[in-house]
Amino acid sequence: MKRWIDKALDRILPSGKAPAPRSIHKAMRYSVFSGGKRIRPIIAIEAAKACGGRPQDALAAACAIELVHTYSLIHDDLPSMDDDDYRRGRPSCHKAFGEAAAILAGDALLTLAFEVISGDFTRRNPKAGIEIVRELSRAAGAKGMAGGQAEDIEFQNKKKSKEKLHHINRLKTAKLFEASAGIGAIAAGAGKKARRALADYGASLGMAFQIVDDIIDGECYAGTSDKDRARREAEGLIEKAKRALKIFGKKSERLIETADNVLARLG
Repeated sequence: MKRWIDKALDRILPSGKAPAPRSIHKAMRYSVFSGGKRIRPIIAIEAAKACGGRPQDALAAACAIELVHTYSLIHDDLPSMDDDDYRRGRPSCHKAFGEAAAILAGDALLTLAFEVISGDFTRRNPKAGIEIVRELSRAAGAKGMAGGQAEDIEFQNKKKSKEKLHHINRLKTAKLFEASAGIGAIAAGAGKKARRALADYGASLGMAFQIVDDIIDGECYAGTSDKDRARREAEGLIEKAKRALKIFGKKSERLIETADNVLARLG
């Protein structure tokens, strides 16, 4: 699945040898092909399959989700944000290409995502395309990732309550997981019940994913919980995510496997 998504992303992205501005094109490709596991686009495609859809029906939307995710990582790493010099074991985009190029590469990836959706769904299913644009916009904007990053910066040097941290992580991380699962359902033409179940799955999985990340990074859920308590919370969220899939029966096996793999990162 990952290889299939990577091939599609390779077709979508401008070549590093494409006409100017080559620096931006190279920065876009550098960041997209930096070793990501593609968990969010995989969720979108598997969600479509769980609803009886074809994987190819969700492929363009899944790629758009990964472009938005990559844009967010580029911008999160900037000195004015999280100020990270490395991403997945190699220099972050702004260290490799300069801060201005990184900002513009992120902007380009974000806008390319919506170009991809409109190009694919205008031909096949305009109504679904509009719904997918709305879902992805919400997940990326002030009520999603951008808003979560803003609140994270605002409370950077302040003690966060667990409730505040939950709120920030829901916006920064879980919203895009929720949108990924919901977008897969929309691409498959699923009804409201299936969409709601998959959105619930994505939201719980996204929260668990962030807790696991914090544990791995040694943050113990950003200081609000000890490691064992944080792990139990992640386990509870994974079980909640899997319960949301019961209506799909065996069609959701890969989504269940994806949820289990998130927890398996803890060993």
